[in-house]
Amino acid sequence: MHLSLSLFFLAATLWRADAFNVRRDALSDCLAGHDVPVVMTADPGWDTAVKPYNLRLQDTIDPTIVVVARNEADVKKAMKCAWSTKTQVSVKSGGHSYGAYGLAGTMVLDMSDFQKIAFSNGTDIVIVGAGVRLGNMAKGLYELSGRALPHGTCAGVGIGGHATLGGFGLDSRLWGLTIDVVESMRVVKADGRKALEVSATKNAELFWGLRGAGASNFGVVTEFRLKTFVAPRENTHFGYQYTFADSGKLARALVVMQRWGLEKAPKELGYGFLLFPGGTVNLRGVYYGPKDVFETLIAPLLDELKVIYDGRVPVTTVSVKGWLESLEYLNGGPLEVPLKGYDSHDTFYAKSLVAPEDRPISVGAASSFAAYLQFVPTTASWYVICNLYGGPGSVINSVPANSTSYRHRSSGYVWQFVASGGPEANVVEYVKNMVSSFGNEIDGYPAYAPYADPELEDPQTAYWGDNVERLRELKKVWDADDILLNPQGF
Repeated sequence: MHLSLSLFFLAATLWRADAFNVRRDALSDCLAGHDVPVVMTADPGWDTAVKPYNLRLQDTIDPTIVVVARNEADVKKAMKCAWSTKTQVSVKSGGHSYGAYGLAGTMVLDMSDFQKIAFSNGTDIVIVGAGVRLGNMAKGLYELSGRALPHGTCAGVGIGGHATLGGFGLDSRLWGLTIDVVESMRVVKADGRKALEVSATKNAELFWGLRGAGASNFGVVTEFRLKTFVAPRENTHFGYQYTFADSGKLARALVVMQRWGLEKAPKELGYGFLLFPGGTVNLRGVYYGPKDVFETLIAPLLDELKVIYDGRVPVTTVSVKGWLESLEYLNGGPLEVPLKGYDSHDTFYAKSLVAPEDRPISVGAASSFAAYLQFVPTTASWYVICNLYGGPGSVINSVPANSTSYRHRSSGYVWQFVASGGPEANVVEYVKNMVSSFGNEIDGYPAYAPYADPELEDPQTAYWGDNVERLRELKKVWDADDILLNPQGF
């Protein structure tokens, strides 16, 4: 009996492997027949093509072919081949996914040749290819026009995921998220049969879904049209670094910083704080305006923190920078990054929390959290980032909640918890316990899809909340055969 069962399972396994090989070969033949450029497992560039940003997840991905599309026609042909062979596809723009989701499919569609940056017919709308990285985009855009648009600080992030999931930068309270400046997109259908214009007036429901939940879910975006703004000439960068030996004082400082931002920070202020081991907290950001105006604005907060800090003065840096200099400072280096291949990697685990404006972290929760940081030892290296999304006049929260599939239009702060080094299990456990140290008060806080967390039990609800059912229906309409793959998507 046991032998018969063993033979049955062996036969089933061999059948599945054989079926997979047949499908893989059919895909390869289809792509070759349509002259679509590919990288295969035996090719010299394979290891680079499938190397994730987060090396912790190297062993969790198993693509068998990478399509390096040269143009929209290649994308259409590749998607037709995937559809005809029932092959799941993940789309890779910059390759910066925390969860390595751009490499999750059996076929990876690499968009790195889509490098267009050009203005549309004398307008202030810039056309950006889906493979452009933020640093190259920002530099190219400014050099073309002296203009800018809201986006994150890491130059290596690709616009493809950024402009379909969220796209937060320190300038987002002033201008909105990247998804909020998308005027239209060029999208290839999941079956490869057609390319569409998608906007508020053309395929409007798809436009809604792609702005907030679009990464490898409903169609392949090949091009974005994005609204731009005149780049500020004066950008006042600030940093105030405090080190608290007492966790109670650290907790008080965090609550004060949090409250001030929600009550007093104008939309011109990109604001937040970073936490590091040893009780160090760095209040930092950018005021998009003159230094003297900023210093008058921030003075009451500094006075309040000075009391908690026993009258001491924090390590202080305040400086005014031009636009490109400002972006380089935030990036920690030059904006230009390679057009192909991702040359920056890390090994880490991250979680996120979105604290609503009307439910900020309380004194009690902050005290429990600060005590955890002080008294629970770890061999891991860690940091915490907390950025203000809401507050007075924030453009992020002024966007109607139902206009995009992004759910966080009443957000106060977004927290990001990151650790690396040491045994993987210890790193993951430390970060999870760090978050849970806030206590039951954070029950129901959403998570933030751009900071993908593969450990989430119910990611769809955590990321998209009440929009989940509408997004599932959208998937049925635009990708009924489930060709596009986002492991936490639809």
